[in-house]
Parts: sequence; structure tokens; C-alpha cells
Amino acid sequence: MTDQEIINSIRKGKNERPIKQLYKEFPKVKALILKEGGDAQIAQEIFNDSLVILIEKIIQPEFQLTSKLTTYLYGINRFILKNELRKKHKNVELEWRDTLILTEEDLGYDEEKEAKLNAMERILNQISEKCKEMLQLFYFKKQSMAEIAKKLNFSSVNSAKTQKYKCIERASKLAQEMQNA
Repeated sequence: MTDQEIINSIRKGKNERPIKQLYKEFPKVKALILKEGGDAQIAQEIFNDSLVILIEKIIQPEFQLTSKLTTYLYGINRFILKNELRKKHKNVELEWRDTLILTEEDLGYDEEKEAKLNAMERILNQISEKCKEMLQLFYFKKQSMAEIAKKLNFSSVNSAKTQKYKCIERASKLAQEMQNA
């Protein structure tokens, strides 16, 4: 079934076939939840809740799909999981966040951004740990090359700069290979 066929079927009240189709996404969601420390039962509950939310959204006349339906569903699952994890690890100061109300904007999911982040993650998984650490220190922690050279035991700032350049070149090459694949 196409996304539009699923939406049309749900709007007509014929949910059985679309739900079976959407349930094919459950293994991905279950893997995400297990990775985050949940268990199979929690994964099932979150997935079922997300299906209910998705159906409720689709039934609304103003609903417009801006990504693939499965991507939208996955986004809902991630949002619910995030809320569950926050509840699990909440402290008194953060309790007010549990009163968050889901809106369509909250559930908005940028497929292109997600694809770019996934590509970046694959690239980072293919470069060395030292490269990852260097790029993280430089770009995310905003440390100077002198600090990085000292922390990563380079003989000089220039050798750290050279290594950073090589790391960027390697990441760029991997990105090109992925783009051409």
C-alpha cells in the first residue's frame, strides 16, 4: 500500500490492512527502544500508542503528510520514547515537562535532516576513534588546536592540525563514496 492508500483507508474507517502494513515498522522501533534500555513490552506499548496517535492525526481533515508515513510514525515513536525516558529519569525541577501536550508541530519530522544525520553517523562510525575525538573536541567542545594537541598527545600544534586535516579529508571521501553509491 502507498502512503496515500493507507491514509485514505484509515479515513474511511478501514484500519486492518493499513495497520498490518504499518506494523512492518515495528522491528525498527523495537531495536531503537532496546538500544535505549527499554524492553520488548515497552517497545510494544510505545508502538501501539504511536499507531493510535498516527490514526488520530490522519483522521483530522487538516492532516497533511510532509514525509513518508513510516518516517512520521518512527518520529512519533521517538518522541514517545523520549518522554518515557525523561519520566524515568526525572527530577523535581523537570516534572513540569511531563505536562507537555503533543501537537502536530512537535511530531513534525524532517526526513531530509534525519537522512543527513544518519549519513553523518555512518561516516563517524567509519573513521578512527582519534579522529572522532579530535573533531568532537574542535567542533563541538570548541577547544583550541593547542589544547587538542596536548590532550591527544601530539608532538606539536602543527601535527595536530595536519591530523585534523587528514580526518576531515577521510570523512569527506567517505561522504563522497556514500553519495555516489
